[in-house]
This record gives sequence, C-alpha cells and structure tokens, in this order.
Amino acid sequence: MRKIILCVLVAIAPLFSKAQENYSEEYGKITQYEASMTEYTADPEAEAVVIYDIGTNYFQGDDTKGFLLHMETRTKIKILKAAGTKYAQIEIPFYKDGRDVESIIDIEATVYNNENGKPTKTVLNTKKIFEEKINNDVSILKIALPDVREGSVIEYKYHIVTPFFFHMRKWEFQQKIPVIHSKLIYKAIPYYEYTYIVRGVKQFDEFDSVTKNQDIRFGSLLYQEKIYSFGMKNLPAFRDEEFISAEEDYMVSINFQISKIYFPNGGFQNYISTWPALCDDFLKRDDFGKYIKNSEKEGKKLLPTLDLANKSQLEQAIEITQYVKTMYKWDETNGKFATDNLSTFLKAKSGNSADINLYLIGLLKAANITVNPVVLSTRNHGAVSKSHPFQQFLNYVIAQIEIDGQKYFADATEPLRYFDELPIRCTNVEALVVKPKTEEWIVTTQKEVAKTQKMFKIKVLPEQQLLKVNIEYILSGQDAYQFRNTYDGKNDNLVDYFKKNNNVNIEDSLTVINYSEMNKPFSFSFNSGTSFESASGKLFIHPFCNLSVSDNMFKQTTRTLPIDLIYLRNVEYKSEIEIPEGYKVEYLPKELTHDSRLMTINYSTKKVDNKIEVSAKYFFNTNLYDAKDYARLKYSYAEIIKQFSDMIVLVKE
Repeated sequence: MRKIILCVLVAIAPLFSKAQENYSEEYGKITQYEASMTEYTADPEAEAVVIYDIGTNYFQGDDTKGFLLHMETRTKIKILKAAGTKYAQIEIPFYKDGRDVESIIDIEATVYNNENGKPTKTVLNTKKIFEEKINNDVSILKIALPDVREGSVIEYKYHIVTPFFFHMRKWEFQQKIPVIHSKLIYKAIPYYEYTYIVRGVKQFDEFDSVTKNQDIRFGSLLYQEKIYSFGMKNLPAFRDEEFISAEEDYMVSINFQISKIYFPNGGFQNYISTWPALCDDFLKRDDFGKYIKNSEKEGKKLLPTLDLANKSQLEQAIEITQYVKTMYKWDETNGKFATDNLSTFLKAKSGNSADINLYLIGLLKAANITVNPVVLSTRNHGAVSKSHPFQQFLNYVIAQIEIDGQKYFADATEPLRYFDELPIRCTNVEALVVKPKTEEWIVTTQKEVAKTQKMFKIKVLPEQQLLKVNIEYILSGQDAYQFRNTYDGKNDNLVDYFKKNNNVNIEDSLTVINYSEMNKPFSFSFNSGTSFESASGKLFIHPFCNLSVSDNMFKQTTRTLPIDLIYLRNVEYKSEIEIPEGYKVEYLPKELTHDSRLMTINYSTKKVDNKIEVSAKYFFNTNLYDAKDYARLKYSYAEIIKQFSDMIVLVKE
C-alpha cells in the first residue's frame, strides 16, 4: 500500500525558487532564502526551525468498512545546527485492534542540500523505513531521512488511514524548536461530532469554519462537509523542559475526542459520559471490575498460605502488597485495564501496571480490607481535563487502602519501594477514585521526604599527599529508592557508580544495610583514598571529598512555568577531619545561615581539639514553586555549590 520514492541524488539548477518570498508552503518548492539561511533570526540559538507543518483530517466512505478517518501531514524543516539533524528521524505510531489496523500510505520525503554551490536533493529510500512493534496493539513506523546535515532542508509527508474514528491524532502546533507556521484543517461530516480541547493558548492566530456548498455521496447518504481551520504562527521553541509534570500540558496543541455519533436512519449514541458513569463502566468491564472480582476469588485460596493470622489489617496490607511485588514482575508498560485474563497473568507472573495493581486490589478485598481502585494520568501523560469525562485521559491504576481512618496509596510494580511509596510517575497528579455512581477526586502525594545524609571521617597523610576517608550514606524516601535501584544487590554496581559519577574509588569495607527492609533507611559505608592539593607547605582539603553538589539543577536562563520538584528534598553533610601532627588551621570556610520561604541553607565549621568538624545542609521548603521564584532558586543553589566546595587550608606549625 505504501508509495515510496526511491533514493536519488541529483543536481538540478532550477531546484531552488528564485521568488522573492522567504518561505514557501508549496510541497517540493524550496526558496533561495530557505536554502541559504544559517540561523533563525527570532531565535539564533535554535538548532532547527519548522517552516511549515500542515495537517488535513477528513472522512471518506469505504464500501466494505464504512467511513474511514484520513489524516494527512506534510512538514518542512530547516536544519540550522548539527544537533538539529535528529529532527530527520521521524516516528509515526499506528494501531490495530483484532483484524482492524491503521495503515500509513503515500510516504514521501526529500532532503535538499548545496553541493559545491549547486542545489541537490536526495529522496527517501525504502530501506530507511522500519517498523517496530511496541505491543500487540501499537507499532511505530520509523523513517530515517538520508544525507541530512547542517544546512539541509527536509520535507516529508505521509497519510494515515484508520477505521478508528476515536483515534484522531492530537495536533501539536508548538515543538521544541521554533515553528513559523502550523495549521490543522478538519473536514467534519454530520455523522461524527467531536469535542476539541486546546492547551497552551487562549486564541488561535488563524481560525475559520465554513460549510462546503458541495454535496458528497456515499452509498445512499448525501451530505456536506463543514471545514474548520486552526492555525498558529511564529511559535517559540518550547524549552521549559525541567521540573514540569508533562510538556504537553503547556505546549500549544488541539486534541479531538469523539463525543457523539448520529445514525443515518435517526438516533444517536453519546460518547461523552460523566465521571460517575465512567466509574460504573470501569467496574463492569472484564479487564477491570471483573478482573478484580476474579482476583478476589483467587485471594480466598491464596491468603491462608501467607501467614496473616494474628496480624493487624495494616500489617496484612503490607504483607499482601509485598507478596505481589515479589512474585510478579512489571513489564514497564502503563495501563488502566488488564491486558489478559487473570489465569494468563498468574501463569506468566508478569504484566502491565493494571494486571499487577488490579490483582493487588482483589487480594486486599479478599482480606476484607477496604480498598478502591484509583485511576489517573501519569506525569508524562498529561493532566486530566475534568470538564471532559473521557477515559482516554487516564492511563494508570493504583490502590487506595483505608485502615482505621487512615488512607494509603499502594502500587505493586516496583519492589524496591515501601508499601505506600508511590512511583514518581504517579505523584502529584489528580486521580479518580473508582466507586459506583460516584465522582471523587484526590491528589496523590509522596508521604516521605527524600533525605540524604553523607558522613566523612578523614585522616590526612601529608607525606603521601593522600586522604584516607571513611564515607557513610544514609538515605530515605526517593533517594533511598534511587540508590537501592543502583545497588540492586551487587557491590560492583556501587563501585562503578561512584567511579563513573564522582571519580571516587571504593577501596574496601563496603557495607550495605537495609537493602531489603524498605521501611528503613538504606545505608552503606566504605573506605576510600583520594589525593589533595598542596602548595608552599599548605594543604587544601575538601571536607566532603568532592561528593558535595557540583552541578546546578536549575539550568535555564529564564522561566515561564511553575517549578514542580515532585517531592521534598533534604541533604545533610557531616565531616570530621583529623589535623595531622605538625600542622595547624590557617583557613576555615565562613559560616552561612540562610532561611527563606524557598529553601534553608546552613554551613558551619569548628575546631575541637585536633579535629575540624564541618556541618552543612540544605532543604527545599516546598516541592512546588512559582515561575518567578526560579531565578532566586538558581542563585541559592549556586551559593550552595560555592560554599560546600570551599577548601580548608592547613599549614605547618
């Protein structure tokens, strides 16, 4: 079905238009300005710029399949820097459901270059097109454009045909590079009604709607199209990438959701529901409510083998959650519905997040523990529009447990997290509690502060110009999870981590404590040796052995969006330095005390007998900040880096 133009490299004298316009939206026409531009004036730092991105969505009758949805896209991009060549790697997802499958046809792509002052073009080769299967329902068509380099202009188009009228793609006007013009044309027919949701902008630069005064016949049907146009011009690159929940919540886009189908012979079917009705629908589904009931039946047989007698409900909930985490492996796929029946999951001992967490909910119900499923949109999936009750917004399910008036969130996909510690992807999002005929929203939060304590005992050996150091880490919350994940039961993993990330050698005595006890702080200690600087009889000692923060986590020059750190963070350092015989202190770093509504910083040093004691800490006072706080956070963090890396100076007596 695909029409692919074979790869040809040719030099054509009139290839680039000599017309006066800077940019052309005529497919196959490249202006002299586009060919010769070396930067985009509105954004000199841009590595590439989208000259145009135009989509056309419409319906066309098929004699055997009824109306099919067609989505055509054509795009032109100028590559301005070598880093921009990545935009020549095109990925197009497509879906199937049983015998119904989407097809991608009429693929064309051309790369325009200058060769020794002459214009050339290279046309896409079929060997540069690959299909990658993601799961049983989703695959990705990958296209690698040829001969792309700094200065290239790339142009491509493709055409998706789908029987799934609810799979109209979201149109993203804004991208991570500037966009000069982006436009979507949607040709509506009277049988499908869509609701569209716009993000990132209150008003389009271009908007038009007109009924085409031309009859279209399909079988016995006679109808007219209503044509909508949505356009945006001169959009800046989206660069607020750090510390946000999901980029798509802020980038300019339009998303269509089917709301109603009108039948030719009269009547209609609603696709917009209500949240209570959606909850009822979830509970009736084989891959959700019935899956939970089957899991509960399985639990009645299983629970007597788990030694839960004489344990409190909370202890039982912890044991059951840990059992599921230990026995069943997450395949790293998110989902709100189970992918297969329960017996298949139990046999495979592996599944998506819904397979695992719906099973957990069923086991908890079997133990007579109050529990409800909670559906949500993970952080990178985008925020839920609560005024539009579409289940497509939701892509994950966890358990909400209630014991003695206390509520706990549980997720059984990550065995290195404690019972009620949620994965980052599920944190700080609104979630819907699934109960019959009910709409109840909650916000998921991380209960424990992420805390790291680093302790150093340093012996200075001047003759060898060496520090012999004992280093101990004590970690809680998300910090503990990250290091447990790094360690993974193998000492070599920690050895490699410190060597690669900090250039610290773990020499001996590596001791790990509480790796498997997720309700306790994870800690480890080791001995290390490192050199230090000396000059003119002076010794320069870093009290934290280069293990203090050295890279500013706030890297942007400006900020327009709120800052979401996800969880509270607290870092402490304590160092005890033994002054070698024959030496004295010449310089101790200054003390620092900073306490504001944004963050708290403390640094102090003191000499006690023949030792120097250094204490330092910083913590963020919240995990959510306004955009206007960004510059101050960046400055404060820079001060932490500067202060915590200051050297102690020892001299001979």
